[in-house]
Amino acid sequence: MTGPALGPVLILDTSVVLKWFLEKDEADVAQARQLRQAHLSGRCLLRAPDLLLIEIANALTVGHRSSIENVARALEDIRKLRLHLVEFQFSTLAKAVELASTFGVTVYDSYFLALAIESAALLITADIAFIRRVGGHRAVTSLGSLELG
Repeated sequence: MTGPALGPVLILDTSVVLKWFLEKDEADVAQARQLRQAHLSGRCLLRAPDLLLIEIANALTVGHRSSIENVARALEDIRKLRLHLVEFQFSTLAKAVELASTFGVTVYDSYFLALAIESAALLITADIAFIRRVGGHRAVTSLGSLELG
């Protein structure tokens, strides 16, 4: 799937977007930031379920112990990027439950994959364990292996 006058449509999961706000020595941070720049320059269209905002806020607050101000700044940065956030759909949730049951992964993670499948798009993730669990599903690839032309 491609966007109007844009390159490919890519679905991002939380593990990729989170890298936009982490230290530079974190694995694949440079690739995540290149992907963000590709979106800003129109070489691709980045999408994610609106669930992403909750997951980012949670990861920064609980996992990385960021201040309220830093979490608010990160969410505002995402808003300014005009990342296309897809509203919750029951059909996507049903597909996510099916995928979670099939692969033994969380419904949260499966929702991103379900959106990619429904959108005929590619899910980009930095979660290598997830990629292993879904058996290298054709709709998912690792951030580290992504090449933007």
